Amino acid sequence: MVVLAALTAGLLYWKLRPEPEAPPAAPTAAARTETKPAEPPPLFAPPPPPPVDEVEDAGVDAGKVASGQAPAATGKSPCSAKCGDGASSPALDSAVLGLARSAQGCYNRALRTSEVSGKLTVSVQVASTGAVCSASILNDTVGSGEISSCVLGRFRGKSLPPPQSGCVVVNVPINFTIKQ
Repeated sequence: MVVLAALTAGLLYWKLRPEPEAPPAAPTAAARTETKPAEPPPLFAPPPPPPVDEVEDAGVDAGKVASGQAPAATGKSPCSAKCGDGASSPALDSAVLGLARSAQGCYNRALRTSEVSGKLTVSVQVASTGAVCSASILNDTVGSGEISSCVLGRFRGKSLPPPQSGCVVVNVPINFTIKQ
């Protein structure tokens, strides 16, 4: 009992004793300088940079590429060989047609802001593995960069059924007309 009383008295003394005052801090040179209030952080993050338009530079001396041929590239990727000498396959033709039909969504989205119509011809280079090496616009009477870039996005980077042999170039005509 005596121990309990001593512990209680010690606890009360420890809690109720006055705390020693800290000595006043000496003024420093930093205390004399004016401080500017910190600017609040921005409410919104800055917008991302605009997408970079792909501009194909044909150079000063460029001529026409032969029909069904694409320029030869170097390296060891499946897209590096000379393309255009292979034979397409029915499965590849069907897959490319499906991608062309999916491009209608690009046109429908563009119709919300403007009335455009016309024809695009997309040249799609497909490696012997079925990988789409490149897609570019051969002919454009639509005249809408929004539609062109959207359509190219439907083809680029896709994996399609492989051609029967070699690397092929498939030219896909796509008509965009306003339905009455």
